[in-house]
Amino acid sequence: MQTGKLVALMIMAALIGYMIDRVILMFNKSLTKWRFVQ
Repeated sequence: MQTGKLVALMIMAALIGYMIDRVILMFNKSLTKWRFVQ
């Protein structure tokens, strides 16, 4: 078992998922500005 590689891949997957989430949130805010008006 290659525990080091497994942990590194898990961290990379988490970071990529977080970045995709941030990009989609920014895209959503730019398309639906009326929903985020305070």
